[in-house]
Amino acid sequence: MPTSTTYTPDNAKTILRNSLWYGFELLSGFVGAFLVSIVVARIIGPQRLGYYSYMMMLTNITVGLGSFGLPNTTRKYMAEHLNRGQPGLALSIYHAMLRFQIGIAAAITAAALLLVFTIGNPAQCLVSVLLVLNIAPRLVGFIPSQANTAAEMMQRNTIPSVLSGFLNIVITLFSLWIGWDLPGVAAGLLVASLFDTSVKLWLVHRILGGTQATPIEPAVRKQLFVYSSQGVALVALYLLVWDRSDVLFLKNLNPDDRQVTYFSLPFNLVDRLLFVPNAFAAAVAATLMAQYGRGAEKLRTLTVEGARYSFLIALPLLAGFACVANRFVVLLWGEPYRPMIPVLIIVTLLAIPKALMSAPTTLLQTTENQGFLVIWGCITGALNVVLDIVLTPRYGAIGAGVANGTAQTLAVLGLWIRAWRLFNLDLRLKSLATLGFSGAGMAGAALAVNHFVPGYTGLVLSVLTGALVWFGLLRWTHALDQADAQRFQKIGHALPGRARPLWQAVVALIVPETT
Repeated sequence: MPTSTTYTPDNAKTILRNSLWYGFELLSGFVGAFLVSIVVARIIGPQRLGYYSYMMMLTNITVGLGSFGLPNTTRKYMAEHLNRGQPGLALSIYHAMLRFQIGIAAAITAAALLLVFTIGNPAQCLVSVLLVLNIAPRLVGFIPSQANTAAEMMQRNTIPSVLSGFLNIVITLFSLWIGWDLPGVAAGLLVASLFDTSVKLWLVHRILGGTQATPIEPAVRKQLFVYSSQGVALVALYLLVWDRSDVLFLKNLNPDDRQVTYFSLPFNLVDRLLFVPNAFAAAVAATLMAQYGRGAEKLRTLTVEGARYSFLIALPLLAGFACVANRFVVLLWGEPYRPMIPVLIIVTLLAIPKALMSAPTTLLQTTENQGFLVIWGCITGALNVVLDIVLTPRYGAIGAGVANGTAQTLAVLGLWIRAWRLFNLDLRLKSLATLGFSGAGMAGAALAVNHFVPGYTGLVLSVLTGALVWFGLLRWTHALDQADAQRFQKIGHALPGRARPLWQAVVALIVPETT
């Protein structure tokens, strides 16, 4: 694979545009879900919320199993053929994947309902049924979502997602107000999912409806089958590491139901905090798959630089949040949730490597090297299970956080070693180490202020001090170079006119001129 050292301006603008759209989608989802979760947690309480969190985890795992195989196959091969000038074949792939996904969604939902009625908790039957019914629209919705991503048009996903999120908030708050309790919360999720999926299906049909479908050749069908099968196996393994299977061990190995809540709330919160680096990583992933269809020569640079910038975004966000987590928990959730503070700190800090995961994963998927992902998923999944069995009975949510974070760190390390060996990547380790040093300095300053300045005044001053120290250390350590400045300047050209001077000033602040 030929090397390349710069982004093209088109790639930079596309990544910026998609980052902003996806970032807005994640931000609106974060704000809405976060505010609602606080209201629900305060009204329901940690004991009763434990069962709901457990059922949500089970449905999320079920949805996760169906979110990767066919949807990811849709994204990869639609992106590849759209960028090779074969929209008819891309449309045929979309239709084939959608039909299969509808069948899978129907079968999974029926099986889950059978389990609810036979072995489920009768006292929680209505909540369980509503959560299970939510599985089908979520599974089907992944296909049009990935079709839009394949076309690098994430705004087609953002608009329905934001509207459905607002609808969920309204129904949830109304349900709590009139006393529908947890069934009303579950009903809000179901209605929002149905709306989101319906709009996305309509948008894809509206855009691709005039395209003449091209028959899928047997060789391509075989590729689709192999790739999607590997994807299903991969996500089944990765759910052990990423999607809170730790809750299963907490529920069954620890007698305190509150531990499920103390782990689930921090895990959900940290996932939401990652919306900015995730937005950028998702945009880079979409461009990586599209770039493979246009030509593979720029994949290496996109992978390494995309990971660097995701780390640049995630490190101050997560490390800084961990420094003020003690006051944050009491402020938002109240004294009953004080035991959650150490869990939140551990989960937040051990989630930092997750910012580096998307880029090598997408590179290996794009180049059809998923076999290693499956093997490595077995290893890290086994480690996560062993650590959960050892740690959760005694240490509860803290043990689950350590188990999950350790497994995820090992998973990220293995992915990068594999990508480096296959593609001879320049990993820019010195730059990453410098960023890490700047993050450590920022965390030290924020911790000092948080320790010596009492009350919520200290919370605000900790955040401001950390931000100032972070930007100052970036400049002092030369963590970013002129190549980074040039990329940032190109991105700045795509911003609205009034925002450009501020952007240019920030770039000049953190990247000093070199002679």
